[in-house]
Amino acid sequence: MILILKILTIYIITIAIMRLMGKSTIVQMTPYDLVAIIIVGTVASEPLISTKYLPTLGALAVLVTIHIIFSKLTLWQWGNRFFLGEPTILIKHGQIVEDNMEKSMVSIAQLLSILRSKGYPKISDIDYAILEPIGEISIIPKPENTPVTVQHLEISIDDEGLPISVIIDGKIQEKNLKLLDRSKEWLLDHLTVRQIDVKDILYAYVNEKTKKLIINKRNNIQ
Repeated sequence: MILILKILTIYIITIAIMRLMGKSTIVQMTPYDLVAIIIVGTVASEPLISTKYLPTLGALAVLVTIHIIFSKLTLWQWGNRFFLGEPTILIKHGQIVEDNMEKSMVSIAQLLSILRSKGYPKISDIDYAILEPIGEISIIPKPENTPVTVQHLEISIDDEGLPISVIIDGKIQEKNLKLLDRSKEWLLDHLTVRQIDVKDILYAYVNEKTKKLIINKRNNIQ
């Protein structure tokens, strides 16, 4: 009877812990999510094979606290880069970026398999394939291969290119500005014209081809 109660309480507590860690822990696992889940499972099973019940609960509490702290740190850019990394372009304009493939340790066979599973058997149909920090590969098809059958409707669309972040959480992304062949002064001039301060911007991006600046201000900024 005692064993059954232990199993029941540990089971309920572990579910509560997973809920506390957030939905991303289950849906889109980050490296620290995966480590936390492995450790939680190992620690939670300890009382089922020993009598160390209270120490186990204490260990779980410490682990959850650490996990929540790490999750909060990823809200800052430096924490996000440290714990999650940055997106990596694997395919650009229908061509495989070999150096990035090697750095990301993704084989051609793996990439082709993922592309086929997402409905893109031909690399030439893809404008960009990006390896996200969460381990997913995002695919941006070429305009003529978008899900909407614009060719059948004989509707022409403008190719604005990849949206590239230039401001994230009030911080200017100077490396991305270089990719766009734009300077920090260019960005600040645009903000001055619109009478917007950098720190008031939650997210802003520039379309790669049109160089159009799109700004999303913080919720408390009118």
